[in-house]
Amino acid sequence: MAVTVSTTRDRYIVMAGAVCLVALAWLDLVRRANGMTPGMGTGTDPITGMGMAMAMPMSTPWNVSVWTAAVLMWSVMMVAMMLPSTTPMLLLFSGVQRARRTAADPALPTGLFAAGYLGVWVAWSVLAAGLQWILQSLLLLSPQLAATRVVLAASFLMLAGLYQLTPVKYACLARCQTPLGFLLTQWREGPGGALRMGARYGATCAGCCWALMGLLFVGGVMNLLWVAAVAVFVLAEKVTRGPWLARGAGGAFIGWALYVLRAGLTG
Repeated sequence: MAVTVSTTRDRYIVMAGAVCLVALAWLDLVRRANGMTPGMGTGTDPITGMGMAMAMPMSTPWNVSVWTAAVLMWSVMMVAMMLPSTTPMLLLFSGVQRARRTAADPALPTGLFAAGYLGVWVAWSVLAAGLQWILQSLLLLSPQLAATRVVLAASFLMLAGLYQLTPVKYACLARCQTPLGFLLTQWREGPGGALRMGARYGATCAGCCWALMGLLFVGGVMNLLWVAAVAVFVLAEKVTRGPWLARGAGGAFIGWALYVLRAGLTG
């Protein structure tokens, strides 16, 4: 009975922690979107027709403070987008910890697992900020961080679509869809083991979703409706079984890319 009560309490703690982190991340994104500086107001993407808004430091050339702000912005966005789809894994991991070590509090290893997972996405955010810097230096992004060239937008769409159809995508997605299988094959004991497991799961998740993140440059990196749509799709991919959703989306992205190219060349 005591174990059952403890397990229920653990689930509430994990859920509350995840909800708080995600809520804080989204509040920060809203603050950035509403804190636009002059000359960086809302607009409509010339390629997708979507409304956009953003609040990112814009400086040429970049310096350390601007780079740090960009990495922080991407990191917050990854927490907002990726942590909801990882909560089922955190709940399962916490339950397994409680079952294996009934006298121990699973809060620490669960927190370390989450830290390892998010650490991978922070590292990915460094790369995303670098890509943003390159595209901005080439004048290929609008002030709202959306692609200003038809070919660039179509390239992001085509890349996402083609990757959705690859065996690597399916292999990573299968691991994300079966968290218990991941724990059974990747289990490591101790705090260090929890951190490494979180990092491995984060790497698997990044392998599944990295191409989808390029779509942010299509709709606008700080178009919050677009960010939310991508986050919902990532969650949907993980909670469904099999690759049918990934395959369908892959075909849709490829079709969208061809449409964008055709519309841009004939418009």
